[in-house]
Amino acid sequence: MRTWQAALSVLFASGLLAPAAHAQQPRTSIGVLTCTSGAGVESKGAADNSRLMTCGFKPTGSGAEQRYSGTLKVAGQTAQEAQGKRVWVWSVTGPAPPGAPSGVLAQKYVADPRGSAGPVMVLVGESNDAISLQAETAGGAARIMEVALKLLTTPA
Repeated sequence: MRTWQAALSVLFASGLLAPAAHAQQPRTSIGVLTCTSGAGVESKGAADNSRLMTCGFKPTGSGAEQRYSGTLKVAGQTAQEAQGKRVWVWSVTGPAPPGAPSGVLAQKYVADPRGSAGPVMVLVGESNDAISLQAETAGGAARIMEVALKLLTTPA
């Protein structure tokens, strides 16, 4: 019995086994991401179901807006659906403050099979899964399969 307790103590001390409360950082809303595709934003083409988009990320509280370019992949999109201007709005969640550093959203996001069972689409970061995008706009949001973002500028 003592050997088993000693083994658990070693695992906790080494950080290999952490209590659930310490396994993940607390997550909260860190801002809002608004993107525009179509009408003035050149499309990659309906063949790969991708759209180019321009985005602005406004951190919660204070902080300069961050500008991103990106691509959006939508499942089952037809050539006719790819035409016209679309505005996409996501609530961004991530580790609790302090703030959202410049470029924090620059990565690829994919549909989260665990969090997307309902009508609200959740996209999770591939390289930093602590950051996620939750759709705030209806009409097509449930068909978004992938979003990739690259930082353009952060006003001084």
